Amino acid sequence: MSVVIVVGAQWGDEGKGKVVDLLTERADTVVRYGGGANAGHTLVIDGQKLVTHLVPSGVCHPGKSCVLGDGMVIDPQTLLEELAQCQARGLLAHGELLVGLGAHVILPYHKLIDGLREDRAARSGKALGTTRRGIGPAYEAKAARRGVRVRDLTRPARLRELVAANLDELAPLIAHLGGTSPVARSRRRSRRAATCCSRARRAACSTSTTAPIPT
Repeated sequence: MSVVIVVGAQWGDEGKGKVVDLLTERADTVVRYGGGANAGHTLVIDGQKLVTHLVPSGVCHPGKSCVLGDGMVIDPQTLLEELAQCQARGLLAHGELLVGLGAHVILPYHKLIDGLREDRAARSGKALGTTRRGIGPAYEAKAARRGVRVRDLTRPARLRELVAANLDELAPLIAHLGGTSPVARSRRRSRRAATCCSRARRAACSTSTTAPIPT
C-alpha cells in the first residue's frame, strides 16, 4: 500500500488543505495524524461554503474514508457540529468518518486555561495569539498522562472520575491565572461532558481496524 504524506513546513496557511483535496481524488483514505480544531479549511461545494476544523479536507470526496488519528486532540462538541454540517450536505453519511480511540479530548477547562493565559499575557503585550480552543492545554494533559481519551467516552463513570481529578489538580493554576476555581462546579461540568460525549462516542472506533462510524 502506497502512502502520500503532506506536511506543512511553515506556521500554517501553506495550502495543505488544497493539496490534500487534490490528492484525495487518487486515494482511498485520508488521515489526519495530529492537531486540533484550529483555523481549519474552507471548502466550497456546489456554491455552498463548508468550514471544517477537525475533519480532513478530503471530506468533499464521497466514499473516501476520513480518519481522525490517535495523535489528535478532539473537541467532542465541534466534532458533532461538523459531522451534522457535513451530513446536511450529503457527506459522511455512510460511515466514512473514523475517530481513533486513543485520541485525546478537549474539555471546557482546557479552553478556560487557554483563554486565561492569553488574557494574562496580553496585559504585558506578550500574548501568543492562540485560537483559545484549548489545544495546547489538552496536549499538556496528554504529556502529563492525565488526559481524557476518546475511549474514555464509552465509560461515563471513568469519564467523571478523570474530569473531577483534573479539575482538582488544575484549580490552583486557574486561580493563579485569575480565573474562578471550577472545583465547586466539577460535578456539573462532568455531567455536561458526559452528556455531550455520550453522543460523540458513537463516532469512535479503533483506527487500527478502521471500523465505520454509525450514522
